[in-house]
Amino acid sequence: MAKAVETSPDLVLSHLDSLPTLPAVALRLLQVTAWEDSDARDVIRLLRTDQSLTAKILSVAGSAAIAAREPVTTLEKAVPLIGFAGVRSIVLANAVFDCFARGGGVHPQRAFDRLEFWKHALAVGCAARRLAGRLARLKIDPEDAFVAGLLHDLGKVALDAVFPKAYDRIAARANQSRGDIADGEREILGVDHTVAGRRLAERWRLPRELQEAIWLHHLAGDALPDSVAHPALIGIVQLADTLAREQRIGYSGNHLFYELSPRLAERLGFPVEPLAAVVAALATDVAGQAALLELDAETPQSVYVKAMGRANAELGRLNADLSTSNRRLAAGARYFRASTEFERRLTDWADPAAVVTALAGAAALAVQRPRVGAFGVREKATTVDVSWYDDDPAAAWTTTHSLPAELAAWLGAQRERSGTAVVSAPSPVRSLFSAVMGPANPGSPWLLPILHRGVIAGGIVYLSETDELARLADETEELRSFLASLGLALGRANAQAAAQRLSEDLAQTNRRLQQVQTELLRSRTLAMIAEMASGAGHELNGPLAVISGRAQLLSAGIQEPDARRALQTIIDKAHECSGIVSELMDFARPRPPQFGTVDLHAMLSDVRGESLEPRGLAPSRLRLEAPAPGAPCGALFVLADREQIKTVFHELIANAADAVAENDGTIVLRYQPALQEDTLEVLVEDNGCGMPPAVLQRAFDPFFSHRAAGRSRGLGLPRAYRIVEAHGGRVWLESHPGEGTTAHVLLRRARPT
Repeated sequence: MAKAVETSPDLVLSHLDSLPTLPAVALRLLQVTAWEDSDARDVIRLLRTDQSLTAKILSVAGSAAIAAREPVTTLEKAVPLIGFAGVRSIVLANAVFDCFARGGGVHPQRAFDRLEFWKHALAVGCAARRLAGRLARLKIDPEDAFVAGLLHDLGKVALDAVFPKAYDRIAARANQSRGDIADGEREILGVDHTVAGRRLAERWRLPRELQEAIWLHHLAGDALPDSVAHPALIGIVQLADTLAREQRIGYSGNHLFYELSPRLAERLGFPVEPLAAVVAALATDVAGQAALLELDAETPQSVYVKAMGRANAELGRLNADLSTSNRRLAAGARYFRASTEFERRLTDWADPAAVVTALAGAAALAVQRPRVGAFGVREKATTVDVSWYDDDPAAAWTTTHSLPAELAAWLGAQRERSGTAVVSAPSPVRSLFSAVMGPANPGSPWLLPILHRGVIAGGIVYLSETDELARLADETEELRSFLASLGLALGRANAQAAAQRLSEDLAQTNRRLQQVQTELLRSRTLAMIAEMASGAGHELNGPLAVISGRAQLLSAGIQEPDARRALQTIIDKAHECSGIVSELMDFARPRPPQFGTVDLHAMLSDVRGESLEPRGLAPSRLRLEAPAPGAPCGALFVLADREQIKTVFHELIANAADAVAENDGTIVLRYQPALQEDTLEVLVEDNGCGMPPAVLQRAFDPFFSHRAAGRSRGLGLPRAYRIVEAHGGRVWLESHPGEGTTAHVLLRRARPT
């Protein structure tokens, strides 16, 4: 059963304790070879307790003595020839390799290739040995440098041994992203190989300088803590690791180079020419060391060929990545130019139709097509703006019309979209451009959906003979960003249009509310005045009757002419006052309307004829204009009391006649269907003197008159107002000084019987 991976660093490190320890003879040999007063006989005595180590020492000594032409067949000859440091490196290398089973078996499908990992470790060790040999001033034994280089990535193989599945996943991710395997180690396991290697080195009781090299070999020299005992050894291992990775020898899992070898060599004071010699000998060194440790059958040529193969593969990947990057950069530049063109075509407060027009032009640049269609769905999905961009400006157009039912159904069936940014255009979308995308045009129709808040707000449609899914695969991210910016623009335009409509609606509502408040106040005022007039009429009728009767009695008994004339004046004025009281009573309590179906044109014709002679108007100065013959309204009828409504228009014409008296102007009676289907509107228009705002505001107030004194009691318009109100209609005035006045009368419409 596979072991679960722990994410706590302490728990992960605790699993390293399950790894085997170094053999006792190896630990003892490491101690003895490190003592200054050790004798070769002590080392030889320990080696003889392990036949495999004895054979390995004799093999290495025999190989080393080839140049000296001196056969080596005993440990007494081999140990002095190799030296304590050499014995220590051979013992430690074999012990570590045995702990991790050298190649770890053949697993061709594994991302972490342990055999190639050990070749990388040998390359670092061999490079470190040669670097230490050429940097004698640092006083680092070349064999100690070899061991430090060999074990610098000990934590990687340790983590792979404890968590094989997780570590293979980490290596696969690093190989795919061409990154540093340590980043994946920290993300998945919580610790990286440097910490794990140090933990294992401490458990194996390796020398302090090896622990430091394993732990800190990724740090630059100026970043090392002051407590580090051997910074020069760490610098040599870091340079050797960089050289091995630059030459692509073996597998390290780290594909990043934070600093290249010339810079690291300069920091150590290592000249460039000897560095080239170290690189030139590296393949031979690795092949020889691999053979001595029985790691693999390698030759310098095979090491070199494999390194060149990895370098060529890396170069191929880099070229492919560069080609992809260039294509994406070109696509990004194209979409940026398209976005810039889109912004250039827009104003700050462009409406949705203007946004769609600009969108089509920018899309043509983005998709590199001479003819492109675009559409945008208005708020609440009731209308759609459609624009066609053409390289021939005369063929371009933009329209706004109701959203087709088929397109509305398709939009309603869509959900929050993901996946490809381009799809084959569905039939409801193609139908928007049927006039310009017919069968004669080559290519298949494609749709780039434009989303806003997860909902399709519009789209770009164009014809292409290529597979757009494959063509746009490398620029999907840039295309999505471009479409997202268009979606924001469509959403902003819809929001601005909605805000403007709301503002207009609020303004209209405020105007209507103000009118209703004014009309309500006027209705209440008229009602109060009517009640007062009714009461006053009752109170005045009695005294007026007494005054008139007494004056008549007195007049019958007096013969003197002057007295009779005075009494007659009293009688006449009493009758005049009685008439005023009767008028007030009619205003206060008008007769309830007797509703019937009234032919509006016939009634207005009668009013016109009855108004000409009394008002002194020529027929040409009082015209009746009916809707044009054949208009869809046909004959128009209102539900009204014919005589009362005639009184209303007589009053309005009387006021208009006074207004045009001084300039010989004209009066026009016009009627038409109103915005509300159940009403008709009659207009009485004059081009007379007009009314200033102060007069217009009080035009319907009782007893208010702007005429000369004695010409009116100011009850005509208020009476007309009360009659229209009793009919369930509305009446209002529009006037401008010097331009004339228009009276609007809304009446309920009736169907002819």
